[in-house]
Amino acid sequence: MSSPWDDLEPSAMQGRAEPPPGHPAPEHRTPSGVTVFLRGATKRCPRCGAPKLFKSWFKIRQRCPRCGLRLEREEGGFLGAMTLNYLFTAVVWLVVLVVWLAMDLPDLHVPALTITSIAIAALVPLLFWPFSKTIWASVDFLIYRTSPDYGSREAADRSSGNGGRH
Repeated sequence: MSSPWDDLEPSAMQGRAEPPPGHPAPEHRTPSGVTVFLRGATKRCPRCGAPKLFKSWFKIRQRCPRCGLRLEREEGGFLGAMTLNYLFTAVVWLVVLVVWLAMDLPDLHVPALTITSIAIAALVPLLFWPFSKTIWASVDFLIYRTSPDYGSREAADRSSGNGGRH
């Protein structure tokens, strides 16, 4: 049985032995949306679950080393990850603020709250950046795999932001 992405990496099919007679072929399934999201949240490939998608803390590889999934399909693809990063930072700050106010009122210690807020605004985006990149790659994969052109190698390399040119 072929998987939806067999055409994306035709070289992966070459040299693959057929199963012996009487043994069923391994079944390839498209992962569920929850699985794809959880893979992204743990810095893994949304399609195959492979780790080690980053060259460094801030630099994601162009493709998954196992399945070849393009992790940033278009120029400017970092904007979604950046938005997720800002949203996560704001939520963390808001939770800290609410807990701080609940514990500190009526005597609010403004200098300490200000220093804590600055630390959150500086550190959380740096720490969450790779997670935001893989979560965004998961969102992109979930949207992209519903495209009728998904099985085409040409479609996988096409960047929607540049008129379809590579």
